[in-house]
Amino acid sequence: MTEIVKQVMNATSERILSSGLDAMAKCCDALTKQNEQLNLDIQGLKTKIKNLENKILANQEERE
Repeated sequence: MTEIVKQVMNATSERILSSGLDAMAKCCDALTKQNEQLNLDIQGLKTKIKNLENKILANQEERE
């Protein structure tokens, strides 16, 4: 057997659960950071949309 398989076979349930919890915590942290970045991106896009809407309105007023 390979070393990894031996470690898994000899691991206690507490150790397996602890490793799983650690992995889930790391995933949660990564998702939290990604969510924060996506929220920043959304705010930036909302600002761009507002600026473009203002340009469209200004261009329409100039044509009239």
